[in-house]
Amino acid sequence: MDKQQIFIAAEKVKSFGIALVGIVIFSLGTSYFQERLLYRVPRILIPVYDLLGNIGLATGMLLLGGAFIAYGYTKWKKVSQKKSIYWIIAIAGMLVGSMLANIDFKSSKEIMDDIDQQRERQIDEIRNLGKHNFDNPDIDRHFAEFDSLYKCFEQCLQTSNQTGIDSCENEFMEWSTKSGDFMTNLSNDEKYELAQYLAKQAISWDDLRQKMRERRD
Repeated sequence: MDKQQIFIAAEKVKSFGIALVGIVIFSLGTSYFQERLLYRVPRILIPVYDLLGNIGLATGMLLLGGAFIAYGYTKWKKVSQKKSIYWIIAIAGMLVGSMLANIDFKSSKEIMDDIDQQRERQIDEIRNLGKHNFDNPDIDRHFAEFDSLYKCFEQCLQTSNQTGIDSCENEFMEWSTKSGDFMTNLSNDEKYELAQYLAKQAISWDDLRQKMRERRD
C-alpha cells in the first residue's frame, strides 16, 4: 500500500471517528428531552443547561452532534467519491444509538422510587433476621443489654414517661458507641454479620420511636 492509500485510509478512519463522537452526543441528546437523575453535559453546553434546563440541553446536543457528523463528512468527501456510504453509516448509527439511549428509560422520579423500594427491601431483610449466634460471650452480653434496654424503652413509651424515654435514648446512644469496640478482633465475615445485627437493633429502636410519633399525632 503506497503512501497515498495510507493517507486516504487514515482520513476515512478519522472522519468516522469524528462521526462516532457526533452520533454518541446526538443519541444522548434524544434521551434528555425527559427529565432524568443524571446528565452527561459537554462542557460547551453547560451554560445552555443552566439557562434552559434539560430541553435546552437536549436540543443543544442534537445540534452539536449533528455538527460533528457534518464535520466528519467534510473530511470524508475530500478523500472518497462514495459520499453515500458515509451518510448510510452515520444515519444507521444515529438510529441505533438513539434507540439504545432511550431503551428502558426511566424518569428521575422512577429512579428515586426504585431506590426507595430497594432500600425498603433491604431494611425488611435486616428487620427479619433470625436470632444472632456469635459464639462470643462479650457480644452476646452486649445484645442482652440491648434487649433489656429495648423493653425499658417500650415500657416508658407505653406509660408516656418522658424522663424514662430520654434516659433510654441516652443509654442507647452509649450502647451504640460501645458496639464499635467489638469490630477490632473479628474476621471480615464476622464484622459483616455483626454490622447486620447492629443495623437490625437500630431499626427496631427507630420503629419504636415511630410508634411514639404516630401515637402523639
